[in-house]
Amino acid sequence: HVRFCEGVNPRGFTLLELLAVLVILAALATIAIPIFTNKSNEAKQVAHDENIRTLQKQAQMYMLSHESVGDSDDIIDAMVAEGFIKERPTYPINSLNTYAVEVVSGIPTVKLNGPVSPTLGITADTPDTTNATSITYTFTFSEPVTGFDESDITVNIGTKGAFAGSGAVYTLVVTNSDIGSTQTITVAAGVATSEANGGTTLGNSKSIVLALTGADLVVGKYIIFGRYKIDPADAGETGEDIIWRVIKKEDKDSNGTQDVMLVSDKIITFKAFDASGLNSGLGDNYWPNSNIRDWLNSNQSAGNVTWTHAGPTESNFNNYATKAGFLANFTATEQGKIVPVELTTPTRTATYGGTPVVTNNEKVFILEQSELSLLTTAGYENYITQATQKAINEGNAGLEPANISTAWLYWTRTPYTANSSDVMYVYSDGLVDYNNAYGGIRGVRPALYLNSSSMTLGAENGATAATAYTITNLN
Repeated sequence: HVRFCEGVNPRGFTLLELLAVLVILAALATIAIPIFTNKSNEAKQVAHDENIRTLQKQAQMYMLSHESVGDSDDIIDAMVAEGFIKERPTYPINSLNTYAVEVVSGIPTVKLNGPVSPTLGITADTPDTTNATSITYTFTFSEPVTGFDESDITVNIGTKGAFAGSGAVYTLVVTNSDIGSTQTITVAAGVATSEANGGTTLGNSKSIVLALTGADLVVGKYIIFGRYKIDPADAGETGEDIIWRVIKKEDKDSNGTQDVMLVSDKIITFKAFDASGLNSGLGDNYWPNSNIRDWLNSNQSAGNVTWTHAGPTESNFNNYATKAGFLANFTATEQGKIVPVELTTPTRTATYGGTPVVTNNEKVFILEQSELSLLTTAGYENYITQATQKAINEGNAGLEPANISTAWLYWTRTPYTANSSDVMYVYSDGLVDYNNAYGGIRGVRPALYLNSSSMTLGAENGATAATAYTITNLN
């Protein structure tokens, strides 16, 4: 048998007793919790006051260490970078707010900002100048946001397509239109909210130039580049645009971009291949010594062209002595876009040993006989060209064709190997023949390599000389 100790109640606590205990505990809690809460708030306030004192003191030190500090909404990041404080402090009382040190007229003031606003970056999957038919834009916020959708994106030119994304990253496909215009994508401020602190987003925009580029200069296309004037110094003479045709593409300067080989669509002037009077007065057919090479590559003014071998004489028509260099008609930017190249030219067997001649840093040249086939590749039916693309009288009475639409003769840079004075040229019927270098009635059809990178074109189609591309930007 179990015996109970005298005076001990075996029944345990009654419900009434338990309720009494709970009431007592609740009463004690109502007293203790405010005490703990107050202590916690007091600690946060103390921390805030200390942050204010530290920021104000260190801001003053920062200002003293600089000769001049311009007005700023917030210099805390600069203070951290220069070691005046270890890190940007957090506001202990409300995590939605942040500290800032504002500078106005050289006086720093510590203040509180609202919730941090997520920043927005906008990128595209194309260069800033493109001829792409569509562009995928990526919108990257500095932190995950809510409330961002397609309607928050404004597109001034083009049509919105697929929209996707969540959190911090979104994409939008835009189909392009209106080549020659600038497409701008805009997101206004406040369209979305930070998931973390409720701060509204900052806005941003991105612009893309919708334009044809140098990549559109394919073989057979026409382009306007540079001008030709008899006297570039004559402000009253407007000259004419030079129309070129693309006959080849290759990376001549090894920069990863395809350079375009251009040849003038028509004869632009009439000059002797070489008017030096050498070789019994018939001129020199050796390209590196020719007057035409010096003239084409010169940007000097009239009467000041430098002749590397023997200058032109006045004993025969030569059209050189009073003329500026061919490149004097071009702007400095245009000259800078011409790619200097190495040329190989056949040579005369008797005089120069029979091996091809290699010359460097050629900017402007004329085609070698074997290169004439590039003209047919580019779309010409044969080698024939029009007499000139400009109605400019250069004082060659009786030597230029009477009708500028008449097919005419033009030089190559290939020597006739049987003697030292004859040069190969294209006859008006497209056949190739030779004649002395001193003859001044043959046309000049320049060629060059053009760096097509960083180039934008007009809205022309380049299919014909009449619709030749214009260059709207040449960097």
